[in-house]
Amino acid sequence: MSHVYLTNERLEHCRTLVGGRGNVELMARVGSEDAVTSQILVILSNPDVITDPAAQLLVDRAVDLLCIQLLRSHSIVQLPQSLANPRGGLARWQLRRVTDYMLAHLDKSIGLDELASQVGLSRYHFCTAFRLSTGLTPHVWLTRQRMMLAQRLLNDPNLSISEIALEVGYATPSAFAATFRRIVGTTPRSFRRSL
Repeated sequence: MSHVYLTNERLEHCRTLVGGRGNVELMARVGSEDAVTSQILVILSNPDVITDPAAQLLVDRAVDLLCIQLLRSHSIVQLPQSLANPRGGLARWQLRRVTDYMLAHLDKSIGLDELASQVGLSRYHFCTAFRLSTGLTPHVWLTRQRMMLAQRLLNDPNLSISEIALEVGYATPSAFAATFRRIVGTTPRSFRRSL
């Protein structure tokens, strides 16, 4: 896992370099697999590179590449067609519409047909296009968003784990706890105790 802190100004600068339009807004993602970003982070995490004053230009260019990759694959920014989602992926407006819909309905059961109808695609085409656009299946993306919300809700001691389970779309606390443990690596109770 890598943590990178980038300023909005740096992202905006890279957006203008590639001719993107709109405000920079990165999609909320946890554990997203991205081979390009991983390779860039390998360069940026190499102590020999980041501590060498002669390598400052390399570090600056690597940060620019990281920003552009984040804009390409992890943002809502409208990029020129040559940098947009891979062939066959969702258009930016489709991705925005369907992810906004999922985020607004985290407490409900959401089916593939329901999501596909949001963007006017067949169930099969939607699944393929969503995966090409995000690197994740709709189910995995939705589950990760639910677990991110659950982590925030666990900060509130007034909410029981059963209430949180219902709030993030699980009918039973045991189903919620099993998914939470698989995604986060610990139980909801242990996570709450560690806060």
